[in-house]
Amino acid sequence: MTKAKKVKSSVKTARNEGLEIARKIWLAGVGAYGRVYQEAAGRVEKVTGAANELFDQLVEKGEQVEDLVRSSISRNETAGKVSEYVEKTTAQVKAASETRMNDLEERFESVRKTVLEKVSPFMDKVAPLNIFAIGSQIEALTAKIEALSAEVEALKGAKAAPAKAAKKTEDEAS
Repeated sequence: MTKAKKVKSSVKTARNEGLEIARKIWLAGVGAYGRVYQEAAGRVEKVTGAANELFDQLVEKGEQVEDLVRSSISRNETAGKVSEYVEKTTAQVKAASETRMNDLEERFESVRKTVLEKVSPFMDKVAPLNIFAIGSQIEALTAKIEALSAEVEALKGAKAAPAKAAKKTEDEAS
């Protein structure tokens, strides 16, 4: 083997060995990541399971305390009266609030109607782009357009009739 071939062979071997080492380094990094991920996932599962278990225990304890409080209140005559009073007062406040809201809505509607009745006739004179009068103006313009269209059609019909009659008499004369 010539010296050039030996050098070329050793370069090729070194390159292959370098690639293999780089590949192994990469695989070691991926393996480390996988191991850390698995361990972290396991820990998260343990913590999540423990947290869910703790939460369930706390809910159960809360239900027990709630039952104790309810039974204590039901045995206590004064607490029962207070509870009834609170419920009664809450219902009264709710009814009063609904009544007041309905009254307020009726008043707003009454004021809105009054304003429209009182202001609307003057808005045509005050503002050319009166929002209140636009609807009635559109209706009036539509009626005028329809009347003018009917007149135009009538005039077209009137012009066409004498022209036909004149043409008919010319044909008869020949």
